[in-house]
Amino acid sequence: MVSHVNDGGTWLSAAFLAIKQSSHLNDDLYGILRAFGKDDKDAPGPASLDPDAVDDNATVKNVGAITYLKDRISTELLSEVDPDQALMFSRRFVSVSSLLEGDNSGDDRVTTKQLLRLALHRRTVQILSTTDPIVSKRKALRIRALVDFIWSVSLVLELKDSPDNKQYPTLAELSHERGQQSSCNEFAPGFYHSTIEGLTSDFGPVHINILRINTSTVRMKCIDAREITTDLPTLAKEMGAVAAISGGFFLYSEPDIQLPSKRTDPVGLLVSDGEIEGPPVFQRSAIIQSRQNNGKRTIGLSKIGMAGTTCYCSWEGQNTPLELTIGSSMSYDEAADIAFHAHCVHRADFERAVVRKGQCAFAIVGKRVVERVMSPECQEEIHVPLAGFVLLFSEEACSGTKIMNDDDVEINVSYALPLPIENAMAGGPMFFSDDDGHDSIDLSSEDFKGSAPPITFSQDETHDHNLLPRMGIGIAKCSISGDEQLVCAAIDGRNLDRALGLTLKGTSDLLRSLGCYKAMNLDGGSSKRMVIRDQNEFKVVCLSTTEIKANNASNSNDKTSANPAIEPSRPVHSAILFCSEA
Repeated sequence: MVSHVNDGGTWLSAAFLAIKQSSHLNDDLYGILRAFGKDDKDAPGPASLDPDAVDDNATVKNVGAITYLKDRISTELLSEVDPDQALMFSRRFVSVSSLLEGDNSGDDRVTTKQLLRLALHRRTVQILSTTDPIVSKRKALRIRALVDFIWSVSLVLELKDSPDNKQYPTLAELSHERGQQSSCNEFAPGFYHSTIEGLTSDFGPVHINILRINTSTVRMKCIDAREITTDLPTLAKEMGAVAAISGGFFLYSEPDIQLPSKRTDPVGLLVSDGEIEGPPVFQRSAIIQSRQNNGKRTIGLSKIGMAGTTCYCSWEGQNTPLELTIGSSMSYDEAADIAFHAHCVHRADFERAVVRKGQCAFAIVGKRVVERVMSPECQEEIHVPLAGFVLLFSEEACSGTKIMNDDDVEINVSYALPLPIENAMAGGPMFFSDDDGHDSIDLSSEDFKGSAPPITFSQDETHDHNLLPRMGIGIAKCSISGDEQLVCAAIDGRNLDRALGLTLKGTSDLLRSLGCYKAMNLDGGSSKRMVIRDQNEFKVVCLSTTEIKANNASNSNDKTSANPAIEPSRPVHSAILFCSEA
């Protein structure tokens, strides 16, 4: 392994020089090595190409670079995440670093794996050592993203460099062969399951479960699974479902989760049997089931936000709730001028909202007002809750009520959406929609920006390079019957032998190849899950995706050796259940 020092430069400039002088290194490495740094000056650490030369202190020399960095990750992230998460992120770091270690073949050339391992170690030190007051609060997020990023690009580059790669089909070709209606097993009337498994030229090994459901024969139920059980097979059985999938986003890696919010709280719209459990705080895609006047249920995918939503604020002694309807695109000043209309501010906008003279503001989390500012004499600010919002409105709306002067009054909030919805679960982003000509992913337009959760999307530094477990859903026409179908794709990942995972773009392309004319993303990662009823038993058909599995690990090419249902996985916190109405 080459480990020369570039005098007067940085490890990054030394790596760039090695790439420039090499005839075998991929030029894609230039952009990859720049990730997680503002510029070439933002590359601290010894100016060496040796990945293990991370520091000159005695601890590194005594225990080695991997152990040193593992221990730093598991301890220094505790200010942001719980001990289990910190340990999980440190284990993932060790797994990826170990996978990138040299093969001891005696080749003294600089290798792709050497440079990627160099970037992993140097960027880890950089992230953990930052003193920036803002960035230092996002160490857990950045370590998690960095490890997934290096893992993903190493696999993609290996695929590109493989001489055998061209003999394998693309994922689109494989899905045309194994993911269509004709390849599915009908396990209940109108419910079909198939598995896409094999080697592809663009994403390596894949393991993807496809669930197709005739929308005319299904009743959907969206729930906060924490209220019953986070074990999806048990949940499906208890609720009389035929199949189930994990649901939308929840608070997890955000560093500023404050009471009454807590880790695992659902993010965004959640409607369960007509009850609005969570309002559509962010303008995001959602799967929605509504009932028409003739009693027929329909399932669709739509973007829905707070515009047109009415908030009913009530407190003890108030006979009639304060009714505030959120306008579609009002400014602060307009909200102050319209007595019974309101303006919504969330984390995609600001972390603090300005309350002007003549205005009132409620900071709302779920169904509670957690803070309020009532008609200040001069301009004030109010904190915007992480997964909630601030409601700004004119003081005329509540003039004369006791909440103007009594700070101890507890205010509860309920909601009415502009259209009746029976069940709904937010996710996002929308992948494509032939209905309105939408054909590309636009995170910003769905409020994946600022500090809006999940920050793994809003503050993504990898620009959709990461191969991860995913859950995608779409609407398609059955190629055989012509019936409209809901298509769910549970994409496994973090398994070097069986499933590397997909990017968001790759997931979008997959759903397009499965015949969908509209498709969106749901939460993926370790909590991604799909369950189907097999005779009288409910089984998880996904692989476990919590830990990174290397070659010949417990979930290896011996496909009969492990039951995915019994492998450890993160609990499911929200779920979408599908019940038969056939």
